[in-house]
Amino acid sequence: MLNQNGHVSEGSAENLFIIRDGVAYTPPVYDNILEGINRRTHVQLLRDELGVETVVRPVDRTEVLLADEIFFCGTGVQVVAVTEVDFLPVGGGRMGPIVSQLRELFFGIVRGRSAKYRHWCTPVYPA
Repeated sequence: MLNQNGHVSEGSAENLFIIRDGVAYTPPVYDNILEGINRRTHVQLLRDELGVETVVRPVDRTEVLLADEIFFCGTGVQVVAVTEVDFLPVGGGRMGPIVSQLRELFFGIVRGRSAKYRHWCTPVYPA
């Protein structure tokens, strides 16, 4: 999870976001992260749908221990809360309100339940 400068960069094929005091933070692309579509999608959904500002900047490892919420996003995990780091609870030790709202929103979109974002989906029909 750490890059060559000791900053938190990402998980194994997942982008990392921490939330503290109602603001999301995620590492910049120059911190050796995958510049993925899921990261861009979550930044947009946080901003446009939940009103949560995302600040892109290096994230120090100590900030992870002080975060109110943490989540990973990516093709494999989609969006998943991190509730414990080094055996210490993150926030209350369970999924927080922002990540919970984001998950519900994201899964509704990818399952085609949101007319606003239906253009993001491609229907797949049985042969």
